Amino acid sequence: MKRRIKHYQAIKKLILAAGILFFLGFVILPPPEGLSVAGARAFGVFSLCIALWVTNYIPLAITSLLGMSLVPLLGVQEAGDAFSLFGDRAVFFILGALMLAAAIYKTGLGARIAYMLLLRFDKTPKRIILGVMLSAAVLSCIMPEHAVAAMLFPIVLEIAHSLGLKPKESIFGKGLFIALAWGAIIGGITTYLGGARNLLAVSLLERKYDLSIGFFEWIGYVIPIPVVILFISYFVLIKFFKPELTSTEVAYNSLQQKVSLMGPPGKEELKLSLVLVTVIAVWLFFSGLVHISVTALLGGVAVFLIKVINWQDMVGYINWGVILMYGGAIVVATAITNTGATEWFAGQVLGNIILTPLTFILLIALFTVFLTEGISNVAAVAIMIPLAFSIGDVLAINPLAMTMLVALPGGLAFCLPMGTPPNAIAFSSGFYRISEVARVGIILNFISILVILLVALFYWPLVGLTLTL
Repeated sequence: MKRRIKHYQAIKKLILAAGILFFLGFVILPPPEGLSVAGARAFGVFSLCIALWVTNYIPLAITSLLGMSLVPLLGVQEAGDAFSLFGDRAVFFILGALMLAAAIYKTGLGARIAYMLLLRFDKTPKRIILGVMLSAAVLSCIMPEHAVAAMLFPIVLEIAHSLGLKPKESIFGKGLFIALAWGAIIGGITTYLGGARNLLAVSLLERKYDLSIGFFEWIGYVIPIPVVILFISYFVLIKFFKPELTSTEVAYNSLQQKVSLMGPPGKEELKLSLVLVTVIAVWLFFSGLVHISVTALLGGVAVFLIKVINWQDMVGYINWGVILMYGGAIVVATAITNTGATEWFAGQVLGNIILTPLTFILLIALFTVFLTEGISNVAAVAIMIPLAFSIGDVLAINPLAMTMLVALPGGLAFCLPMGTPPNAIAFSSGFYRISEVARVGIILNFISILVILLVALFYWPLVGLTLTL
């Protein structure tokens, strides 16, 4: 294990050194043929940010702020223009969504929904695993996946303790926590609420092509993918982590006691439910009239007005680093797009490799899904989207489809704890080893890419979304 850690650290140092060298080379040396000075410097900043995002040498949010500062410092864009990108409406959608999620967590509404979902399943181990996975997936459609994993973690831990499951020994225990992580991950790709990467991809689409994907449109395009992957992942999990128990009646009774202790829904939960139903209805049916970011912010304000949450609760819940990371990533990605750096890079790649649209789509999806195993999924999308757009333009790939073919794989990290917060939270239970989940998760990585491609090829054209222009 120590040797692996040292090897991993050595690789991180090499990546960081390469990023710094690329940065210095593009900033100091004359630009390559066909690339402007501004484009070269933008690409240098992008290279440095990639290295820092991948190695996590400094916090992801600080890397984004560094990139956002270097863009005007090196003359790539005026400071006012660069910093104004931080005010992208998708940033405020995320802020509003996090405010709503904070209210769901604080009032206990999320825990109540989780308990009620779990009690829908009978007392067998396989059904409990299915209940955990589906509960996490459903909740990740209305809350950030990391919040869902954090909220469900103590519930799953209670199930494990009530059954006397031993960490790293109980196969059922391993399956429970992996189901928690995988359910949150899969559910997180279904709507814009599950993860910031979805909105980041769509925001970059809007800036480059003046095109967008509405809240309801995203669900319509995506919905077969999480449904199919959830179905497959459950059977994969049961196959490789077959529960050793025959009954989980003790845990089931414990859940029932928890629900009884909660009592009927309180006034805060009822008021919050009304706000959530209203917000989701506006997102689904009126997003063409009111942008989803405006609705999200109004929903966030509403939970304050009706006294569901206070400022201290909200400040303590929201991960402000995610917002900083997101806003900075938009600045850096927009800089390399507007200066022509991505077009130059696409020319360098396509000048030596013959790619068909289908081959490129497969390669970009595979690269993204494995990149996101090692770095933040938001960072992975920020890295891949500008490059995918540029090469996709040359190959005449529909930018709407290209956006989702990066964002969806970017959210499906099934192997490593550093890939996404649900993995890290589940791994912190101590019930399984990385090697145990990695050898199964990599199977799901490939299965997920296959499902996404099949949906893109055969389902998307039926709902009006073509792969090529």
